[in-house]
Amino acid sequence: MNFDGFYLVDKQPDWTSFDVCARMRRMFSTKKIGHTGTLDPFATGLLIVAVGKCTRLIPFLVRAKKTYRAKFVFGKSSPTLDPESEISEVSTPKIPTREEFQKVLEQNFTGKISQIPPEFSAIKISGKKCCDLARAGKKVEIPPRATEVFRIKILDFSWPEVSLELEVAAGFYVRALARDLGKNFKTAAICTELRRTFIEKISVADALPLEKCATPIDPKFILTKLSKIEIPAGRTQDFVAGRAFPWSGLEGDKFLVLVGGRTIGLGEICAGKLQPRVVL
Repeated sequence: MNFDGFYLVDKQPDWTSFDVCARMRRMFSTKKIGHTGTLDPFATGLLIVAVGKCTRLIPFLVRAKKTYRAKFVFGKSSPTLDPESEISEVSTPKIPTREEFQKVLEQNFTGKISQIPPEFSAIKISGKKCCDLARAGKKVEIPPRATEVFRIKILDFSWPEVSLELEVAAGFYVRALARDLGKNFKTAAICTELRRTFIEKISVADALPLEKCATPIDPKFILTKLSKIEIPAGRTQDFVAGRAFPWSGLEGDKFLVLVGGRTIGLGEICAGKLQPRVVL
């Protein structure tokens, strides 16, 4: 059986995203596996995994918006900003009201913002991962990065625990939000629960536990932002062989290419022709 395609995995806690891919390599007896966005080990939720030739389509998903539900606990600190390292108590001089907390979210954590990634992250400084440098006890200066919060909402306010739902740009660190919220209220905070519920419009409700992932999903159901074109069956061999053929469209436009409703690859309009870019 051909297992090439996408899989929607509902990741369990204590697994790294790499663990999920390693398990699927064994399940499907293939080396070509990758995911479209890391989840921390303590986090759960939606992980989109590509298998086989579909790994070549991962770049079209890595910048996708993501939605999370997260619980933050204030008055606590840890090096990793989560429960994965030693937790210490930190005093809180003044407990904010829900209204004051909401105001801080609206003023400081909505729209385009600047964020410094956590020290324990895969960001590379001079070719080395920050997390490796942090574990070695080395201090590094991590430059801030531009990111965006499209939507942030209080789900529960039971100080010192606050639960939020947030829709954010790719590359946003929820653990860094915990750190920055703590600083705003002159204390500290960690993220104790994190669940990814959406990637763009793809829901974790459609995901399966890893062990039940057996049927590949056609890319047309995953890459929903890409336009789709259906080509005649007689052009299939041309496309699969990488041969361009006449096709109207705007120069540079990219499409998922379908035959009989099934995705066979990705093409681009070049000089009035459909040029195969990815063949599945």
